[in-house]
Parts: sequence; C-alpha cells; structure tokens
Amino acid sequence: MSIEKLLSWITPLMLGALLGLYEILHGLFYVIYGTPDQRRDYPLEIVLGLPIMAVCLGGHWLIRRISHSNTRNIWIIESILLGLIIYGFYRS
Repeated sequence: MSIEKLLSWITPLMLGALLGLYEILHGLFYVIYGTPDQRRDYPLEIVLGLPIMAVCLGGHWLIRRISHSNTRNIWIIESILLGLIIYGFYRS
C-alpha cells in the first residue's frame, strides 16, 4: 500500500469518525457494565456519537468524490472545514 493511498484514508474527518466510534463504544460499555447511575447517563454518548460518525464519514465521502480522490485537496478541504468547526465551537 502506497503512502498516498494511506494518507487519502487517514484524514481529519476520518479521525472525527473514529472519535464518534469511540463515543459509541464508551457509552455502550457503561450501559452494559456500569452502575445504575451510569446506565442512566451514558446512552446520551451513544446518541451523540452516531451523528458525529455519520457526518464525518458522509463528509469525507463527499469531499473525496468532489476532489476526484486527490489526496492533497482532500487534506486541504477537510483541514479548513475542521478549523472552521473548531473556531465556531470556541466562539459559541
């Protein structure tokens, strides 16, 4: 596997999808093995992790299609989008 192919799949939005997957698995763990208070509170992580993962995967797929799988363009577009999201998060 070439480094360019690897870099075209490990992008900022794919890392965001991994964060959503982590939230889902973390919430699922506490729902199954947690105390009664944790079983009540942690389903919210599952509910919030699903849209994070779906939006990141959908955004990555869309950007990949628009840029015709050009790795440099994918990284530039996704980095700008991620920067805008972080900027908006800290401004709110």
